[in-house]
Amino acid sequence: MKITILDKAKKKKFIEAVSYLGVEKISQMLIKTGNERLRVFSGSLSNEELMALWRLFPIEGVGLYFGKEMVYKKTGEKETRLSLDALHVLKKQIKGNIIELDEKQEGEWFKGGNLEFDEGETNKRGFVAVKSKKSGDFIGTGKISNKGETLLNFLPKERWRKEKL
Repeated sequence: MKITILDKAKKKKFIEAVSYLGVEKISQMLIKTGNERLRVFSGSLSNEELMALWRLFPIEGVGLYFGKEMVYKKTGEKETRLSLDALHVLKKQIKGNIIELDEKQEGEWFKGGNLEFDEGETNKRGFVAVKSKKSGDFIGTGKISNKGETLLNFLPKERWRKEKL
């Protein structure tokens, strides 16, 4: 798998794509792996050193998984979603498109379920940062359906809570 280090212009486009959360700056190096996945790297290697290392050892997991840039198949629109780890890295910048969950909703969220809202309960659309009301921490990324009635869960399966027997 080939890796590509994003230049200033592509990095700026990525930042604009996640500006719905209030993100204005990402100081780390952004690396695209494959067609969709983005990783962030803040180590001491330069672009040239990183690419030289990749030529010797085809690495694909350098840095922290940061998000995805994808094309939504139904509409052909380009969408950008941050990972849970990215939310924690950027937590001081994230001010917009946040949904807070109460304890009951949070329990369903961590089981991997989608959450239903009453009509008019949320006025947000697209991707949102999901936050716990109780702890104040970010707990994932979700997507509000077109009608605004469902919060689709993008929490990775390995982060779901297991049911007690």
